[in-house]
Amino acid sequence: MESRRLVTLGTLPGNVPVVADVTSLGSDVAVHVTLTQDYTLLMPENPFSLGFPLRPCFTGAQQPQYPHTIPAGIALALLGCEATALVAAGGAVLT
Repeated sequence: MESRRLVTLGTLPGNVPVVADVTSLGSDVAVHVTLTQDYTLLMPENPFSLGFPLRPCFTGAQQPQYPHTIPAGIALALLGCEATALVAAGGAVLT
């Protein structure tokens, strides 16, 4: 069995970490969540060696400055591992 690969993707208010297990990213179908708290995205440390894919901004779209905060109430479509981490941390609900 492969060991877990944990990546801190961001934080919630109170500096609560959002930590995703990127051992399995989930299916190729995006998981939809609505943020219940502000979500501050961080640049994952060494994402290539940990297996975390590039965010869309790394594919030619404008890249946000990190840290980048997304306000509560916004609906997002995420990889399953990030959606699971956000819900587990109390920062989002599945929609």
